[in-house]
Amino acid sequence: MENTKITRTSRIQGIERIKNNRDAFLPMRQFLNFYFFLFILSVSSAFYFHMRCDAANAQPYSSLVKYSFKNRLYTHRLAIKSDIIYKLNTALGYVSIITLPCIPLNVAIGSASDFSEQIVGKQIFIKPMTYNSKINTNLEILTKYGLINVLLKITKPKYVTYDLNLTQRVNNVFVTNYIKTKIKKDEDIIKEKYSKKLNLLDKERSDIKKQKKEILNIVLSVNKIKINKKIRKKGIVLTINSLSRIGKIYYLQYQLTNTTDRKFFIRNVYLFLETGGNFFSGYNPTGVREIMIMNQQPHNKQYMPYKIIRNVAVFKVNKKYKLKLLSRLKFSVHILLNKKLVKLNIGSV
Repeated sequence: MENTKITRTSRIQGIERIKNNRDAFLPMRQFLNFYFFLFILSVSSAFYFHMRCDAANAQPYSSLVKYSFKNRLYTHRLAIKSDIIYKLNTALGYVSIITLPCIPLNVAIGSASDFSEQIVGKQIFIKPMTYNSKINTNLEILTKYGLINVLLKITKPKYVTYDLNLTQRVNNVFVTNYIKTKIKKDEDIIKEKYSKKLNLLDKERSDIKKQKKEILNIVLSVNKIKINKKIRKKGIVLTINSLSRIGKIYYLQYQLTNTTDRKFFIRNVYLFLETGGNFFSGYNPTGVREIMIMNQQPHNKQYMPYKIIRNVAVFKVNKKYKLKLLSRLKFSVHILLNKKLVKLNIGSV
């Protein structure tokens, strides 16, 4: 019994001793937990700061043509193309800065005697060194992503670009396709300078054309032979009105009239001359020779219902056929009506 009591007493004392030791170790454990929390917080902050630093640097958006610059607000993409030139206005006595999203590998200036440049990290300081305000040159900035083109211009102080910041959104500071833009400006200047002379020349040309037309009408009316031959098929009427001549040139006036309520197409207009034969070889009615019409004729052109088309066929004829021209001349117009070919032929004009 005594041994049992001693054992129970020793157990109770051991439990109380463990409780006392645990209570004594509790502040130490809380202290270790606090330091562990601080360690986790510092590691998270360092990782976040590292990510922010990486995002603030220029990253390749494309392997060839663009930068990508990121921050919390937006993603900025800087275009690097051969037809985009950024414009920087400078003035004598002023310093302009170009801010890049990354450190340039090399910088080359076109006219080194007229401009000075200094590279400090991601910034390039530009200062004009000449009094000639008409001097323009280019600045080429080589980066690992491509070549940035900058046009340097000397202007008045009020137009100076103090900071061309290419790490932010850029508006109204670049010239797209600079060569074409310059050619367009020069063209506008030339047009403005010679506009009065061009207007006078246009007026003289129109007057000459009008006079020429009037003279031509007078001559044609004098040398006109009235014909008035007609042929009608499917409601389409072909009429040859007259034939006129000035020197070696003949003018055949004709008219097409659509008396139907359907549209039709003129496929082509042809002019033929019967070569016939002679006294020894005999007459051959199938022997024809096409005459080339010199002026433009309707070709694959659609016309509306109840439409009248008036035109002139201009042509030349060989000397040996001139005597019997009217009796050997054939005129043909091929039209499409309801998807069917209709040939309007007038022979022995």
